[in-house]
Amino acid sequence: MSDLGGFSLHDLFRGEAETHASALSDGLVRLEGTSDPSVVEPLMRAAHSIKGAARVIGLDIAVKLAHAMEDALVAMQKGREAIQSARIDQLLQGADLLASLAKVDESAVSSWSIDHDAAIDALVAQLRAPAPASTYAQPTPPSEQTSAPQRLDPPTASPAPSTADSAPLSSTDIASPATPPLPTAATATTTTSSATSAPRTANTSVRVTAEKLDRLLQLAGESLLEARRLSTLRDEAMELKRDLLRLEDELDRLRTAARRIGLDPQLLGGARHAAERGRARVLTHLTAVEGAIRRGEETSSQLYHEVLSSRMRPFADATTTLARTVRDLSRQLGKEARLEIVGEHVPVDRDVLARLDAPLNHMLRNALDHGVETPDERRALGKPTQATLRVEARHHAGMLRIRVSDDGRGIDLELLRERIVRKALAPSDIATTLDSQELLEFLFLPGFSTAQQVTDVSGRGVGLDVVQSTVREIGGTAKIETDLGRGTAFDLELPITRSVIRAVLVDVAGETLAFPLARIERVLQPEVGEVRSIEGRLQVLVEGAAVGVIDAARVLALAESRRSGARENLIMIGSDDERFAVAVDGLIGEEDLVVRALDARLGKVAHLAAAAVRESGEPVLIVDTEDLLQSVRVALQEGRLRGARPVRTPSARRTPRALVVDDSATVREVERQLLTRMGFEVDTAVDGLDGLHTARDGVATGMFDLIISDIDMPRMNGIEFVRSLRADARFASVPIIIVSYKDREEDRLAGLEAGATAYLTNGAFQDSTFTDAVRDLVPALAPIERGERMREDA
Repeated sequence: MSDLGGFSLHDLFRGEAETHASALSDGLVRLEGTSDPSVVEPLMRAAHSIKGAARVIGLDIAVKLAHAMEDALVAMQKGREAIQSARIDQLLQGADLLASLAKVDESAVSSWSIDHDAAIDALVAQLRAPAPASTYAQPTPPSEQTSAPQRLDPPTASPAPSTADSAPLSSTDIASPATPPLPTAATATTTTSSATSAPRTANTSVRVTAEKLDRLLQLAGESLLEARRLSTLRDEAMELKRDLLRLEDELDRLRTAARRIGLDPQLLGGARHAAERGRARVLTHLTAVEGAIRRGEETSSQLYHEVLSSRMRPFADATTTLARTVRDLSRQLGKEARLEIVGEHVPVDRDVLARLDAPLNHMLRNALDHGVETPDERRALGKPTQATLRVEARHHAGMLRIRVSDDGRGIDLELLRERIVRKALAPSDIATTLDSQELLEFLFLPGFSTAQQVTDVSGRGVGLDVVQSTVREIGGTAKIETDLGRGTAFDLELPITRSVIRAVLVDVAGETLAFPLARIERVLQPEVGEVRSIEGRLQVLVEGAAVGVIDAARVLALAESRRSGARENLIMIGSDDERFAVAVDGLIGEEDLVVRALDARLGKVAHLAAAAVRESGEPVLIVDTEDLLQSVRVALQEGRLRGARPVRTPSARRTPRALVVDDSATVREVERQLLTRMGFEVDTAVDGLDGLHTARDGVATGMFDLIISDIDMPRMNGIEFVRSLRADARFASVPIIIVSYKDREEDRLAGLEAGATAYLTNGAFQDSTFTDAVRDLVPALAPIERGERMREDA
């Protein structure tokens, strides 16, 4: 196979087939919703392009299928055949097959063709036969369903988000074609609109690997820094100019002195003229240097921002498959739904876009299965039979905000409360005290589901936990809002880009650190006296509310305390009712930083996310704000500081210590209360990484006698946490109990193989299993319990 620009012809075909198959899938769903023959033309072009590309590389099976699809689309355009959902089903099946073929490596094409030859022949025969009569209702165009006019964008050949920049260079598993959904009395249409008025334009494009794009961005950033460093040449020229002026002054003084002692002043005239000529040349050189520096900075800056903008993709790239998902799933569930996409031109970093596919699909599937009522139910409630799902993207305060909402039944919080108690996730007395937001947080727990029965759509307890974990990994947050009878909305707040950040530079114990500006609520410089100690915790009043203050030097283990001054320097992080002020030694300023990942061999470094190089050439570390927030939360809740734990007062009988590690606040509290009643002094951590920090910090004040851990947690799961502890000789003999909702044998074996001493399920809280296991593993607990019983008897 010949090579073209570094890509084989088969690679080029895969890229083209993937792009056009995606456009076909998206466009066919839109075509079904509009019944407008003029929309067919772009689909014909897509099928024709695939046919031509397949013919060039001799892929006859693709030529045959694409040709049959093109003929069917021509018949629709010419009016020889009505646009019917049954025919759309067949064309979508063809698009799925072509998309599957686009994922196959060249070496596997023959086997794929053999496996799918019969299915393609059958589909080609169906496409060439008269269209079967549809057995379900044709949807009403969106313009007739709502009073506000909606813009229906024509389908475009936009690539899928996960492969937009580097596809089809990496090999993927062969995907089987999707079977056509069951024909039921349901429809799904798609309406898109944009937050901006930017028109779609057809631009010439080339494929560049993601690795090359990253390298280009790095080089562009370095070139910008180098251009700015040229200012040192200007400074040197200015210093030379000043030296020559001083030389001229010295020569003038010598001429005066020579005249005073009777020497001819003209003897120094030549030197004086030479100095003047040198100064003139330096001035000319200085002007040229300043011009070169200015032009270099302008050119480098333009290059840098152009390369940076090439990483930004429209939000529409993350929504190309959503219309198909809504259409197929709504029909499968016997429901009617309309998808609206707003803000499709909002620019987002391609790395962020690549992570959005799974969360968006999970939220829409959840809305269709749990939120949207059947047409009969909606009619009885006085709602339109067709539900509206809405995906909206916009920029706000330097962040990307995505809202996925529906107008369905909403979430019954009381039923949710009952399910939480029934699944033993919280005792009934604690569950009754939880507010709406605390209850809704349970929906993000792994294994939690509100479905009454397990189906191929839901009920297995997976989905929303993927949304939460993915959002956290990107560096964002997720929240749920619900109104019973009116609908539910998921709000995601994410960084617009992970490549370049605007950061506040601070001084902490002599080290320059960067706090991402998007994660900072505000910067404060109160008088020293305004930061006060209240009940052993430092606090500052902000707009009448008390905000806890944490010493960054101690949290980051850089020093025992910060340097004193007339004013405090505080960086406020968090949001809403969870705000914390981090005290630093000084504020340096703001800069745009090109994010560079830390060496993978370092693993996860506590409280640090990445590194960067400042315009001055100085390296700087970027703080992992979410990691820091976790440590701050624990420090404030438990009245201690990470890395500066107060020394405990020794006693004749040492109180046993336990560490509870779980990302569920409710489960943590249940375990903490049980252990406290048993005589433990309990520390808590919100995930595996925070638990690892806490365990290592705790060595200075005495080892933990027991560690309790969950498995499914963000940042570091329980298996990794246990392995990390066992790799440290100091924790080799500490009993570790895993308490998880997972009760399969393979899960239990995985926990024990990682080094856990015991493996229990959450149901252990309902009987004595948990407390019996603790007593068996902590011998030091027996005399304490005996003493407590003796006091009670007395």
